[in-house]
Amino acid sequence: MKDIVLSIAASLLVLGITLTPFALAQPVQAAPLIEGKGHPILLQRMTVTATALPA
Repeated sequence: MKDIVLSIAASLLVLGITLTPFALAQPVQAAPLIEGKGHPILLQRMTVTATALPA
C-alpha cells in the first residue's frame, strides 16, 4: 500500500513540474489587422509541420 501511495505522489509531482511552464506562459496577443481590398488581412505567424510523402 505504501508503494502505491508513493507512486501516485511521484506521478503527481512529475505532472505538476511538466505543466508549470504552460501555466506561467504569457497569453498570445491578437494579430494585427490590415484593411485589404474588400476584406481584412490577418497578420499572424503560423507554425507548419510536414512529413515526407510515401514513395
